[in-house]
Amino acid sequence: MKRLVKGGRVISPAQNLDASVDIVIEDGKIVQIGPDIMCPEAELIDAAGLVVAPGLIDMHVHLREPGLEAKEDIYSGSRAAAAGGFTTIACMPNTKPVIDNAILVSGLIRQGKLEGAVNIKVIGALSKGQEGKELAEIGDMIYAGAVAISDDGHWVNNAKLMRLGLEYTGMFHKTIISHAEEDSLVAEGVMHEGAVSAMLGMKGRPAVAEDIAVARDIMLAEYTGASLHVAHVSSRGAVELIRQAKQRGVKVTAEVTPQHLALTDADVTGFNTAMKVNPPLRSRDHVEALLEGLKDGTLDILVTDHAPHAFEEKDVEFRYAPSGFAGLETSLGVILTALYHTGQFTLPEIIRFMSARPAALFGLDGGQLIPGAVADITLIDPDREWTVDSRNFYTKGKATPFEGKKLKGKAVATIVAGNLIMQNGEVKI
Repeated sequence: MKRLVKGGRVISPAQNLDASVDIVIEDGKIVQIGPDIMCPEAELIDAAGLVVAPGLIDMHVHLREPGLEAKEDIYSGSRAAAAGGFTTIACMPNTKPVIDNAILVSGLIRQGKLEGAVNIKVIGALSKGQEGKELAEIGDMIYAGAVAISDDGHWVNNAKLMRLGLEYTGMFHKTIISHAEEDSLVAEGVMHEGAVSAMLGMKGRPAVAEDIAVARDIMLAEYTGASLHVAHVSSRGAVELIRQAKQRGVKVTAEVTPQHLALTDADVTGFNTAMKVNPPLRSRDHVEALLEGLKDGTLDILVTDHAPHAFEEKDVEFRYAPSGFAGLETSLGVILTALYHTGQFTLPEIIRFMSARPAALFGLDGGQLIPGAVADITLIDPDREWTVDSRNFYTKGKATPFEGKKLKGKAVATIVAGNLIMQNGEVKI
């Protein structure tokens, strides 16, 4: 089947393309791009007034499968991704059992093809059981299709194991994604350590815990010459450490989430458990440093860290609630509202952070709109105003710090391999 995406503003940062052109799709691929294309036999997708972008990519998602399907699974999580405008998502390995062997990697890839509404990529664990004691089957998992390696949810405090992991992944030209928080400094902490935590009488997680972990991991990456990717950066010190490392030529990249850019620790004052996340929401000075790091290229990509939980898990006192919340369906709206409509970033910059750059960093198909490329496309209405209502979420996790917030900007269609998966908020499969 042929489809014609017509009349939109096509933005593809990988090609420095920002123009009013049309796109013809056939057999899951882009076959033609140009102005005023006439293709009467094709199904028309009217993109007038919309931004046409390469499909959004999220490299940090918790689908909770296997073992934690009460929180989320591939079926529900991938539909949440489609609703949010994502065409590719990568799932983290902190499941039950942990994704630490080739059988689980290949099984999840197969399950993703059977049940996923979007492309599902798998990230394998660095250590067996994520216990930080013994390397997992890294080579086998990569051969089975793992796109990266991570003990996300846990910092690898065993420096020797981290070094070995970097040396091993370096042989396969893959990246270790580090959850950087020094354990002993954040034990029992429930929010950012600072004036707000002191006022609330809550035990804090100091920013220096992140700085120490990032510093060590950068030193090991520099020593081994391997690639390191720092997950969900949240501290001012970490941004500066990554900036300096890049200037020295260290192979380090980093990500940041919408919540760490749009919220601060002051938002925790209502004790809403949807505000609880690790690393925690930081004070305004840290947020400003993150924005500066995103602007100057120190931080490379935007991710959701979509981490849904069952309702009853979050419906407890703040200190007892698990960290994390649903992010796939609000991410784009939050980013456009907080970064684009405030004039801090342009649409091409945001699309680069959410599509072109993650595809390039992790060697994925997608992230570009050129003839011959897979037809993974997101249509965005940057001016559509809407109110977050978790009752309409496709994800099983309904906790969101943006409940009831008015956002400006939304994905209105998601096309995966030429198939129209989501249109006007409705997932069609």
